[in-house]
Amino acid sequence: MKNGWGLIGFGVIFLTEAFLGNASTGYGAGVNRTSYESRTDGLERVQNPLSASQTLVRGQERKEMRLPLQILEDIKQIEYNEIKYDEESPDYYGFIKGSIPILISAPHGAKHFRRRENRWKGEDEYTSSLAIKLAQLTGAYVIYVKNKTREDPNNNPTSRYKIAVAKAVKDYNIKFLLDLHGSDEARPFKVDIGIIKDETEKSSCPTFKEAMREAFSDFEPKMFNKKFCANDACTLTFFARNELGIEAAQVEINARYRIVERKPDSSKAKRSIEPHFKADEKNVLALVIRLERVIHEIDREIKACNLAKFE
Repeated sequence: MKNGWGLIGFGVIFLTEAFLGNASTGYGAGVNRTSYESRTDGLERVQNPLSASQTLVRGQERKEMRLPLQILEDIKQIEYNEIKYDEESPDYYGFIKGSIPILISAPHGAKHFRRRENRWKGEDEYTSSLAIKLAQLTGAYVIYVKNKTREDPNNNPTSRYKIAVAKAVKDYNIKFLLDLHGSDEARPFKVDIGIIKDETEKSSCPTFKEAMREAFSDFEPKMFNKKFCANDACTLTFFARNELGIEAAQVEINARYRIVERKPDSSKAKRSIEPHFKADEKNVLALVIRLERVIHEIDREIKACNLAKFE
């Protein structure tokens, strides 16, 4: 799939850079929103929304700023239409097949019950919609929480979500897990990338750490293990490294870089906490660009490693 996106991707890079007004670079292209079919019964057959490459570039028919703005609109529409923060469902997570050996995860996309603390915890707004959009842009697989659940997919020692992650890793030969979380806007960072330990031999991401450092160096100079190290034995990153034998990273994203527009049914809006909160569009796009770049570079390194094995 990636080969077919080349020229389109370069066009989006150029247009997005123009929109941001800086020298940032990215990959991929805006994809019009399609309907999403989610299944939890074994991950066998799901609708793949990665086929909407039509109408991406049509000469002068589109204004230059359309593509980067469409990315934001897609993320917003997914969040508003597909993610039900406070609506409980036994099928609380969705899974979408991809074409590269990377799995994007968003385990806190809706309200969840944290058993170890005996309390309901609010959703990490826009992490699920961001995960879905990144999958469209890159071809990654994605698993995401779409409904309220009585288990904590990430924090419980075992969860149906973790079982589904393990199945996906086995069935699709996944090599890397990118686990997206949300932090409060008051946090003193844009992103905090948890890789358990900085030392290579103890890190959850020894091979791909430099790819992440390079992608985020002009965005968050010291991006690793600030506060959320993912070193708790219950995290998905720890689970991926120690139980599944793949590399992983937990990315905590500040609200100022992910919330396109706060939904009225969000936990904070219901408590009258900044009910009309919106992140700056340029901030959200800057984050998307860098996460895209990380995924593409890690995919490139995985392919290079596979080729080297046959030389």
